[in-house]
Amino acid sequence: MGRFDVHSGDGTAIAVWVEGGGPPLVLVHGSVSDHTTLAPLVAELATDLATFAMDRRGFGASGDAPGYAIERDFDDVAGVVDAVAARTGGPVALFGHSYGASCAMGAATLTSNVHRLVLYEPSFGISYPPGSIEAVERAVAAGDLDRAVVTMLVDILEMTEEEIDALRASATPSWATRIAAAHTLPRECKVEESWVYQPGQFDAVSAPTLLLSGSDTPADLRKVTYAAADAIPDTLIRVLEGHGHMAHKADPAMVAAIVRQFILP
Repeated sequence: MGRFDVHSGDGTAIAVWVEGGGPPLVLVHGSVSDHTTLAPLVAELATDLATFAMDRRGFGASGDAPGYAIERDFDDVAGVVDAVAARTGGPVALFGHSYGASCAMGAATLTSNVHRLVLYEPSFGISYPPGSIEAVERAVAAGDLDRAVVTMLVDILEMTEEEIDALRASATPSWATRIAAAHTLPRECKVEESWVYQPGQFDAVSAPTLLLSGSDTPADLRKVTYAAADAIPDTLIRVLEGHGHMAHKADPAMVAAIVRQFILP
């Protein structure tokens, strides 16, 4: 395993963690996590692929900057893709989960170096329960970051107390890592809820695209996954039966097999 940094357009350093060998795959994590949340999936994929798991801005070892906008995340991911393509000598596959899948969508409009795109439940346009984003903001402002994270998991992902306890016990990422990223929640929630697809906005995505959706995922998140599929020219949807939003952690071998089948010749 190794690491290198890519400097985005605004100068922010984006950390990229490398494992495995073979055709290159860039991986983009979702909210309140970092690249380690993808570790179980990377462990399965790294037998056949060179994996490049990035920490998004504001997470893990990456930097951040004031004045957040989703377009900066788009630029970050595209910059990592282009850096990996330059290192490996050809186009790369790109995988994103949740908010990271939304970032990967936008990045794929900015670079020609993506030859396959896999999006696991992108979150653009998701509806939040009234007052929930404000509740997260208040918790962050008060320094109660644990409550901010739990509010998001309960109100949006509809997680049970048992499922949250399992996340607290998980090492990938640790609960402390989630707490450290809690300050990013309000800005990302606001982007998701306010998002409106514009005609032709993702027509520049030229890569064949696979969208993954869990059969047990909350209905609103399934709905926005299908909206993403409608916005991209060349898409295929695969339903993960018996799984929800975290199949890459619950059954990484299954998700890895699907990804491998889609992106390898």
